Amino acid sequence: MLEALPKANISLDVLRFANLTYLASFATRKGLTIEEVTDVIAFDRDDVTKELMDGPFERKPKLENRFGALSRFSDGEWPVFYAAIGRDTAEKESTTHYGRKAAGDAGARRAVHYSVLRCRYSGETIDLVPQLAAWRALTSDDYKFCNGLGKEAHEMGLGGFLAPSARNAGGTTVPAFVRSTLLSPVIEATARLIRNGSNDRRV
Repeated sequence: MLEALPKANISLDVLRFANLTYLASFATRKGLTIEEVTDVIAFDRDDVTKELMDGPFERKPKLENRFGALSRFSDGEWPVFYAAIGRDTAEKESTTHYGRKAAGDAGARRAVHYSVLRCRYSGETIDLVPQLAAWRALTSDDYKFCNGLGKEAHEMGLGGFLAPSARNAGGTTVPAFVRSTLLSPVIEATARLIRNGSNDRRV
């Protein structure tokens, strides 16, 4: 399906709101609780940045050696680094799923910590945004169609997509399939999402 779409070498800054599940192995090695991880970020920023960048490209023993759980552009059998153009889109994409899981039941109220990671994406890219009108499944909560695109991209060695955001209308995400397309990472901040029922707010 992708063979009919044009490819271009693209270079741009992207943002990723990375939740601290990517730091679980790091925290365990350091003997830390989840509340202490944000303190570690301040002192061991280089190590933490490496974890955030490399985590999506490493197999997870707890997930039967898959790269991750089912997501929009992967069923877990191939890696994807999800980022976005613009802070608002990055935040909305990343916190939707994780915030829901962290809250548990409708009455739960828990803080969810994440790191705001900026890096340079540079690689061969297919722009899926113009296809949204014809391919409405690009923003569907049923990931079957997008998983097919992700598998095809992985098999052809594509760097990544520009894709329409499912959580921020008009926003653009950048799912990257190749680690070498991601350069110059910087943790801009750490933040906390508080979820109370259906309401999210960032502090």
